[in-house]
Amino acid sequence: MNSFTFNLRAIVPYLGELKMAVVTTVAMSLSTIVLSLAIGLFFAVLRQSRVAPLRWLATAYVEFFRNTPLLVMLYFAYFMMPVIGLRMSPFQSGLVGMTLHFGAYMTEILRAGLIAVPNGQYEAGNSQGMTSLQILRHVVLPQVFRTIYAPLGNQLINIVLGSSLTSAIAVNEIASWMQTAGSDSFRYFETFLIAAIAYAVLCQAINLTRIFIGRALFPDNR
Repeated sequence: MNSFTFNLRAIVPYLGELKMAVVTTVAMSLSTIVLSLAIGLFFAVLRQSRVAPLRWLATAYVEFFRNTPLLVMLYFAYFMMPVIGLRMSPFQSGLVGMTLHFGAYMTEILRAGLIAVPNGQYEAGNSQGMTSLQILRHVVLPQVFRTIYAPLGNQLINIVLGSSLTSAIAVNEIASWMQTAGSDSFRYFETFLIAAIAYAVLCQAINLTRIFIGRALFPDNR
């Protein structure tokens, strides 16, 4: 019977590649966060529109992408986009799939924040002669941010963890490094452990940043 011996030194030669994998994971996550927030805000506003076709369009987007697995979206972007003439790198395909998927969740988070703002705030902005965009920017969004602050932080962590699935379409991020280093070194336990620690550090960094910013912006919530 073979006995297992824990040996981190066996994967030291692969740590250089891990650094680049971490950079790719961070780049994918940050890009997805920015783009999904933009898409989420756009469709959240549409879902609150008085124009029925716009509401239906936004609802269809949310329901479709929230009920479709992220992996399916990644495969679609990677394998199907070239069929219609859109050739993208694995990173770009992963970014498209991630953004469409998480944009639907961002839409619902932001929509919840918009609903929480009293109608009187909109009326007050109108009484001051502000345009709809000015009301949204200066009156509504600051209050929305306070409402969605906690669930938004959780969603950012989900984006980092979800980026691991982009390894299925050849994006060289942490999960991809884990699979490659494990198969080359045959030290699967050690590589899986290092990958888990890397994800935990990234997610904890987001959580600590969220707490720090929250205490700075909302000191009365301590």
